[in-house]
Formats: sequence, structure tokens, C-alpha cells
Amino acid sequence: MILVSGATGFLGSYIVCELLRQNKKVRALKREASRLSEFELICKINSITAAQLQNLEWYTADILEPGDLEEAFHGIDEVIHSAAIVSFQSKDRNLMIQVNKDGTANMVNLALAAGVKKFAYISSIAAIGRNADNSLIDEQTKWENSSLNTVYAESKYAGEMEVWRGIQEGLNALIVNPGIIIGAGDFTRGTGKMFETAFHAIQFYTPGVSGFVDVRDVSKAVLLLMDKNLFNERFILVAENYEFRKFYDEAAEVFHNPKPKFNTPFWMATLGYTWLGLLSRLTGRPPLITRETTAAAYRKYFYDNTKIRKVLDMEFIPVKETIRWACSLYPDQAE
Repeated sequence: MILVSGATGFLGSYIVCELLRQNKKVRALKREASRLSEFELICKINSITAAQLQNLEWYTADILEPGDLEEAFHGIDEVIHSAAIVSFQSKDRNLMIQVNKDGTANMVNLALAAGVKKFAYISSIAAIGRNADNSLIDEQTKWENSSLNTVYAESKYAGEMEVWRGIQEGLNALIVNPGIIIGAGDFTRGTGKMFETAFHAIQFYTPGVSGFVDVRDVSKAVLLLMDKNLFNERFILVAENYEFRKFYDEAAEVFHNPKPKFNTPFWMATLGYTWLGLLSRLTGRPPLITRETTAAAYRKYFYDNTKIRKVLDMEFIPVKETIRWACSLYPDQAE
């Protein structure tokens, strides 16, 4: 049986669906307060049948409570740890460190104690060293403490260190570092908001570049790596290095909207996140943009996917194709 953490989230739901398609038995972790709405939506998108769902069992526990979590590891052969907090708000710093570092430590410790045969950790390209000179980033690029790193990046890097510690203690583990994961799901959360923004005809763009990847490719790659027993390794999962402007151009075309045409000056974006931060304090709602998301929208990072393509002989779904697929499933899409 395979244990999947973060199973109610965007990527976790796709991973569970891929396992169910392969007729694997899955124990999926969720918190007491977790909603199943996105999981159910993604099951529908993936045409998961009632018969396939018979191989799924839910287990309610918090990865920060190892006492409650211990029983979930009974009878488990493999673990895919995708649970994480993704936030770019300073107020969530402690929570991200707790979940992304301490929660990962708990998962690693329980996997070791239970004699789990395989362990996959879903990290992020954010946890790989950043180059200020726009040179190509690969699996060997060293992490450095830097102002270029977000708190989220620091927390995911700390989680990776727990996995490497587990490897030293005998755990058969691998790490994947996906880029910006996009696809069809809940368009009000996470990267889904990018499609929602595009639907409403955004007219401003920023010059940033980052690695993008289809959620279906990430879920398939993780399972293939596990099947091939490629342990003690990390793998960048990026289909293409893509301009944010190009993303919104492609989405605008599908939605029959005008393409963004105004290059937003950095000073204007700075005023924007400052004002939205103040508004957030007054309303209690999370700001649409923050200092960290603004900085990321102007930086250019280029990632090398040579290693994963060679190891799996893998061809990624083109980003343009992913954008068109996700836009076609946007619930409010104009006819």
C-alpha cells in the first residue's frame, strides 16, 4: 500500500488519481479540517471510476502530530510526501517552517521506524540555489543563503535536509523539484488563480521567467522514478522556462481576450503590494500580491531538465498545451 500526504491538494490529488488508474492501493492523509472539494473535482477531470475509488482509504491525521500519524504507516510499503504549506506572506513564516520542515522530519522518522521501502519527497525548484546572473540552474546548483530566497524556499530546503538525513539513516528516498505546477483544478487557489486572472483580461505584465510544468507530468514522473528505484537523487521537473507574459498571452488567446500590453514598472508593483498589504490588515483577507511574489514576477530563472529527460526518456507536455487544456476547463469560460 502507498501512503500519500497532502492528498486533498492540487498535486496530491493528481498523484492519487494516477495511482488509482494503475490499480494501486492508496492510503491518503488528510487533516480534520481538510476539504475534499478539489480532490473530487480532480477525480472527475481524470474520469476516476467508483471501482477505482474502492482502492482508496482516507486517514485523518496531522503531520505535525507524530502520535496520531504513526498508525497511518502500518502496512505501508511506499510513501509520497506532498503535503506542504505554500505562502508568500511573512505572517505564515513559522507555520511554513513547522509544516514543511518539522512535518517532513516526522514523515521521515515514521518511515524509517516502519521500514518503508520507498520514499518520495515533493520539494520545489525554490529549494535549489538561485543564480543572480541568469545562468542555467541544474541539480548540482548549490543552495546559498540569500535575499533571493523566499521563506517558502527556506522551508522547503529545510525539508530536503530532513530527507537527506533520512537517507543517511538508511531510507530509500528521492527528491523531485517541480517548477510552477499548472493544470486544471480549483481555479480559486494556488496557481489556479493565474487562470482566473487571465480570464478577467489582465492588461499588465511583468518580465519574469521561471520553469513551468504540467501537473500530470509531475505525478507521472514521481511514480516512474519510484518504480525505477532511483534513490539518493534529486530531479528537476520543468517542461519549459516560460515568460509570465507569454503565459498570459496564451491564456488570453484561448479566452478571446486582448493580450496584456503594459509592462508594469517595478516601482508601480511596489506601491501595489504595499497598498494591498495595508488593505489586507484592515480586512483580514490575504493580499493578492506580496513583496515576495512581486520580486519573483521580475526575476528570470532558467532551469535545466536534462537529467530527468535522460533518466526517464521523458518528453514533457508543452506549456502552451497545458495552458490550453486548463483554460478549456475553466468553469466560467466564455462561449
